[in-house]
Parts: sequence; C-alpha cells; structure tokens
Amino acid sequence: MLRTLLDKLPKNKQALVEQVQTGDNKTALNALRKLQGEGWTQDGTLAGLDLRKANLQNATLARAQMTGVNLREADLRSAYFGATNLREANLQNANLQGGNLCDVHLAGANLAGADLSETHLAAGHLQGANLRGANLRGANLWQVDLRGADLTDANLNGANLSGTQFDETTLLPDGTHWSPERDVSVFT
Repeated sequence: MLRTLLDKLPKNKQALVEQVQTGDNKTALNALRKLQGEGWTQDGTLAGLDLRKANLQNATLARAQMTGVNLREADLRSAYFGATNLREANLQNANLQGGNLCDVHLAGANLAGADLSETHLAAGHLQGANLRGANLRGANLWQVDLRGADLTDANLNGANLSGTQFDETTLLPDGTHWSPERDVSVFT
C-alpha cells in the first residue's frame, strides 16, 4: 500500500521522495529542502509514505503534514518537527534524540522503543500514543497531553513533567494506570 501511495505521486514529487528515502543524509536533506520549497511537505505529499530507516538527521520539517507516515527506525536526531502533524505515524525504534518536537501532533502514533532522550516535546499532543519502552530521559514534556498514552517501561529519568496531562487511561512506566493521587515524579 505504501509503495502504491508513492506511485500515485507525479514523477517530479516521486523522484524527490525517493531521494528522501535513501540512506544518504545529504541527499535526503537536499531533496527535503526542494519538497519544502514547492510547499509539498505541507500539502500532504508525505502522508502515509514509507520513509522507514530514512536518514533525516538535522532535518527541518516544521508544520509538515505527515499523517500515517512510516518512519520506523529512522535517524531523526536533532530534527525540528515544530507543529508537524504525525498523527498515527510509525516511529517505532526511531532515533529522535535531541530533536525539537514542540507542539507536534503525535496522537495515536507508535513510538515504542524510540529514543526521545533530551527531546523538546513541550505542548505536544500525544493522546493515545504508544511509548512502550521509549527513552524519554531528560525530555521536556512540559504541558504535553499524554491522555490515553502507554508509557509502560518508558524511561522518564530527568524528564520535565510540569503541566503534563494524564488521565485514567494513561499507562505509567510501571504498567499501572494514572490516577489523580499518583505522584508521577517517582518516575523522573
């Protein structure tokens, strides 16, 4: 299905997306800049595509429309995803270490096993996200919406949880449900 989505793109978009998919960081970032220059990162061109294992270290994808994109095992270290729509995206085992995901939309996304250490996620929308086994060590989760998220076995050591929203459907790192009387600081 993901290949079918790529095949439906016009040839000029298709060629650039294929370059983003390559393992070469310089080629991928250059193609990404061209896509951005045409406004194609914000028009949904990247939505639902297979970009697994893409090397997008230091990429800038602010306000991109990437719903359902597959970034499994992608190298996204130090990438900027401010206000990007990554709802239902697959970021399983992706490396987002040191990235800026301020106001990112990751509702329903799969971030199981992802490295989000030292990541800036302030004001992020992670309702129902799968964060099982994710590394959130030192992450800034200020005012992040984690209602319904699964944080089972997640590493929250040193994370900023100030203003973070939980609800009774949120699973904490110890596998228990959040409740108003729970002190979540024991996980940090």
